[in-house]
Amino acid sequence: MQIGNNRIFYVYFYFGIISIAFLNSCKAQNNRTVLGKVDTYFEQLNRESIQHCIYRESDLFEVIKKKKNEEMYEDLMKTCEEEGSQYKLYKADTKKLLSTIYKNESSDFIIVNMVNPYRIITLTSTSTLTFSRKKNDQKIQIINNKYKFNQDKQKYELVKDSLITGSDVEQKIKLIEDYFYFNKGNSISDKSKHQSVSEMYYVIAKINGEYVIETLYDYSKD
Repeated sequence: MQIGNNRIFYVYFYFGIISIAFLNSCKAQNNRTVLGKVDTYFEQLNRESIQHCIYRESDLFEVIKKKKNEEMYEDLMKTCEEEGSQYKLYKADTKKLLSTIYKNESSDFIIVNMVNPYRIITLTSTSTLTFSRKKNDQKIQIINNKYKFNQDKQKYELVKDSLITGSDVEQKIKLIEDYFYFNKGNSISDKSKHQSVSEMYYVIAKINGEYVIETLYDYSKD
């Protein structure tokens, strides 16, 4: 009788180990898949930003082309690339969160990327703000990218911290949580309308166990 019980125990133990290994393998596969989709999403946005800049400055590009001034061409292309630099930051910070805090997370969560309201207007490169929260949690994860002037080097440098900058982060993530979790009608929409937008959010989330990547528009009246 004891031998039979031991055999049953080992059978269940074996299948338990196999099941855990299978689930971990599925989680790892899902994580790799969403990381690839994050790459594709932000790289496409970056390309579109550069193309828009080239189109906007098409007359200047044409003049440079006629003059065959390679240095001016490279400078202008660099400016266009810097205009889309926020998408590289969004991609890096989103992947960092997905690869660390949310790597084996079973709960739903939302990661939000947006332009930092405390950006320096005179800079081509854009400061960014990435914040996230698990469902039914209170703590908000913050990645704050700001450009600060380095007096010693006499140039602006990117500085990262995790401080809430007073930009209504709690209110913003609550709006987006209501939109995703409860389908509440509010100022958030996934449609681009013919009216002014107060904010644009680039969201990567897990909703009901499924990954979602969306560009959202906030039409709230500030």
